[in-house]
Amino acid sequence: MEMAIITPVLLIIMMGIFEVTQVIQANNIIISLSREGANIIARNSSQTPEEVMDIVASTSNPLDMGTDGAMFISQVVGRGDDSSGNPQAPYLNQQYRWQDGGYTTLDSTWGACASWTNGECNISTTPDLNNFPLTLDDGETVYVVEVIYRYSPVSTFIFDTDFSIRELTYL
Repeated sequence: MEMAIITPVLLIIMMGIFEVTQVIQANNIIISLSREGANIIARNSSQTPEEVMDIVASTSNPLDMGTDGAMFISQVVGRGDDSSGNPQAPYLNQQYRWQDGGYTTLDSTWGACASWTNGECNISTTPDLNNFPLTLDDGETVYVVEVIYRYSPVSTFIFDTDFSIRELTYL
């Protein structure tokens, strides 16, 4: 009798532990992908951003970035201080979206790109990034690599719908 009551409770606990472990693993992989992408793009001038995103995505096993992933690389440039000595907002110089990603979402650095050509945002006028979390010196360039993964839960015991795991790396 006691076993009939305890067994379902133990199974629910085990499923919860399994699900949380899967989320932690997915989060750790996304963090690693974002950091490695930023490391490669900041040090390398011979590979295009698309090639860097392809390389990074190839290391995402067991996650399927081709179906449930998206990546963005943004180049942000600082403007320094204005005439009053106050820091000016940096601007977005270039933005790239991974063409092989199967998850459609917006970039959190600047998600207002209306037109893409071969994975590159067609920016007519460079937008100010008023909410950028870093203060940059005049001409200082920072690459922002954002990796997004749509996590689909194995069961609905803990998470009842898909959700996004995002990671940004500034380098």
